Amino acid sequence: MTIEKFFVNKSSFEILDTFRAYGLAFLVSGLSEEDIEVTIKDQGYAYIIEAKGRIPTEPDPALFVDRKEWLAIFRTYKERKDSKKDPPKKDVEKIITEEFPQILSTHKDPTLMPDISGNVKNGKTLYQTLDIACAKGYREEKRDVYHDGTQLEIDRFTWAVTCIGAAWASVWKETGSFILFMAPNPSNVLLGSHRVIQKELDERICPISSNTALVHYATKVTLLIAEKRLSHTIRYDSVIFNVMQKTGQQPKPAGGGRYGLDLLEKLANSPAGKNALSRIEQLFPISSKITGDKQSITFALTNFLLRPTLTNFRTFESLYIRGQVKGELYPWNKTQLGELLKYVEAA
Repeated sequence: MTIEKFFVNKSSFEILDTFRAYGLAFLVSGLSEEDIEVTIKDQGYAYIIEAKGRIPTEPDPALFVDRKEWLAIFRTYKERKDSKKDPPKKDVEKIITEEFPQILSTHKDPTLMPDISGNVKNGKTLYQTLDIACAKGYREEKRDVYHDGTQLEIDRFTWAVTCIGAAWASVWKETGSFILFMAPNPSNVLLGSHRVIQKELDERICPISSNTALVHYATKVTLLIAEKRLSHTIRYDSVIFNVMQKTGQQPKPAGGGRYGLDLLEKLANSPAGKNALSRIEQLFPISSKITGDKQSITFALTNFLLRPTLTNFRTFESLYIRGQVKGELYPWNKTQLGELLKYVEAA
């Protein structure tokens, strides 16, 4: 059976590119995934989508059903009563439905790059919910005088593909103070396996801060892959994330980045490490109302998993021992603790 390849060259907007890769994969496979097997591979300079089976001639209508992610993507859009333009979700559906063959055809070109600038012919607005770096004023130095900054635009094909990816491959966590959106980076991922993880993942994640939510989510994903033994069909190397801070009427960009999964994956590779990872996951509360020592332990654990230094480990360990003395926590299994200590950095 022949394999067809589609290309998503990277633009330097990390989460935008990840959404583009997932979006194209979902367009090629559809949600039913009948008669086709689709794999996403991160080659460094580009994502390559490999399709084995019958390529569809039209998009799967199920991709456009209403779901909460569409509302999150277009949360900054305000529809005017006198507007003659379609709402953005409707526009995504129209572009993909009417120009589906051309969208797939253009992505077979390994030199294709998205057109992103302040003025793209027939371009679409790049919302900060598709990548924080797209936010007005976030990329520009401003002195002496206030202005919002310029708005980036992107070619309509890339925009529509990205929106599909954001709607079907993202995880959103919103609290009273922040909005976090994440996507696991597909290093080598069979789309069907990715959807299994998405479907069975418990999305109740620690809401104390954006960092605790990010690390808790990454821990859950790593554990689920280990429990399902999907390592041969799914490999994430990181979680790409963006954060918006809630201030006033519109959320403001607060930054983003990439959280590598090396430490969590190493732990998940042995029975003792997997047990330690399960213990770690249980330490993350899913309520924002915890205070005192439990909150301090959560922050210390998060800092250690973000930067596994000896100093951060000692901070976490001392707080944990204090919790044990108070009878709030039970002792670590020595084998579990030994697995954690294997990966503590000296610096």
